[in-house]
Amino acid sequence: MALLYPWATKEYLLWEMTIGQVVAYHNIGIEIKYGPSKDPNEKQSIKNMSRKEVGELQRDARRLMDEAKSKENKSQYREKYGDV
Repeated sequence: MALLYPWATKEYLLWEMTIGQVVAYHNIGIEIKYGPSKDPNEKQSIKNMSRKEVGELQRDARRLMDEAKSKENKSQYREKYGDV
């Protein structure tokens, strides 16, 4: 990260930033350094989405997490992966 951002020392990343912020800065820095991807099949990144689209993604993620917490899904996961 320090190659992309001189202020991004290991200690600053560890103690001052969340993992989401670190990933976002990394993705944006790589895109700035190397340019946007020219692959039309690549997934759209969150930074290019509208506020409404990001909200829909968050709601979907919360719904999936709530479903994963149910006992029915846990039993399916136990059958597939064993006890964790």
